[in-house]
Amino acid sequence: MSPGRSDAPLVVVADQDGFRPAVPPGWMRWLPFAYVALVLVLEAALHNEWAVSFFLIALPPIAAYAFGPAAVAAFTVLAILLEGFLAGISYHLWETHHVTADIATAVVGVLSTALAAHRTRQERSLVHANSVAEALMRALLRPVPHQVGHVLAASLYRPSEAGTMVGGDLFDIRAARGGERAIIGDVRGKGLQAVRTVAALLGSFREAAYEAQDLSAVAARPERRLAAEAQEIQDEELFATAVLIEYDSVAHRVTVTNHGHVEPVLISRGTVRVLSGPPALPLGLGGLAGAGAPAVWHHRSPGATSCCWSRTGWWRPATPTATSIRW
Repeated sequence: MSPGRSDAPLVVVADQDGFRPAVPPGWMRWLPFAYVALVLVLEAALHNEWAVSFFLIALPPIAAYAFGPAAVAAFTVLAILLEGFLAGISYHLWETHHVTADIATAVVGVLSTALAAHRTRQERSLVHANSVAEALMRALLRPVPHQVGHVLAASLYRPSEAGTMVGGDLFDIRAARGGERAIIGDVRGKGLQAVRTVAALLGSFREAAYEAQDLSAVAARPERRLAAEAQEIQDEELFATAVLIEYDSVAHRVTVTNHGHVEPVLISRGTVRVLSGPPALPLGLGGLAGAGAPAVWHHRSPGATSCCWSRTGWWRPATPTATSIRW
C-alpha cells in the first residue's frame, strides 16, 4: 500500500466511546415486580394467618435502587393500594395497625423518592465530571493521524481504572526534518497532578521534536521540563518513564532512547525483535546519573514491515510492499 492511496486504512484507532450513566442490571429492575409477586403468593398461601401486606412497606426502597423518583413514587402508590386491597378482602381495612402500615408506607415512599432523586443527581454529576475529564485528556492525547511523514500510525489508549480517562499515560508522534519522532510514556501519580505533568511533557516534546538535531537532544527537553515541574510543585520524587523513537526513512534506521519504560519491539519479515539498549533513569531523575540516556540505533531492512509499540500505541513505516499488521 503506497503512502498516498485512499483505500481503507491499515490501522484502526481504538478509543473510548464516552461516559454514560451506569445502567442497573436487569435483575435489579425486575426485583420490585418479583417482590410484589412474592407478597401476593404468601398472602394466598397463608390465608390471613399473617399480615403479609405489611411486607409491602419495603417496596419503595427496593425500587429506589434501580428506578428514578417518578417510578419510585408510582411504586409507593402501588404498595398503598395493594395494602388496602389485601386488608379490604380480609375485612380489616380500617383497623389501626393497617392504617399505621399505610402511613408508614407513605413515609418510606417519600424518603425513597428523595433517595432516588439524589442518586440520579449524583449519577449526572459524575457523568459530567467524567466527560470534562475525558475532554481534557482528548485535548492532551490528540488523535494520531493515519499517516505521519513516512510512517503509518495508530494509537490505543485504555486507562487502567475503568470509567475514567484521567491518568498519567502519554503518547505522540511528529514528523520533523530528522525523521518521524514518537514518545510513549507514563507519569508517576494519578489524578489532576498527573494530567498537569503529562501536559508539560507533551508540550516540551512537541517543541523539541521539530527543533532538536537528534533524539538525545529531543529527550533532554522533557528531562529539563520535568525537573522544573518538580521544583514548582515541590515534589522531589516526580518522574516519568518514557521511550522516544525516531525513524530515518533514508538510512532505514530506528533510533531508540529508553528512560525506564517498557522496551519497544521491531516486527520485520515475520520475526519480532526487542529494541533493547543500555539502561537509563526515568525522565526527571537524569540528574542523578549526570548524563542522559544513550541513543541506540537499529537497522531496518528496506521493504520490511516494521512495528514499534509500547503499552499505549504503535507505528510502522509506510512502504509500497507493507502488509497489514494486527495488534
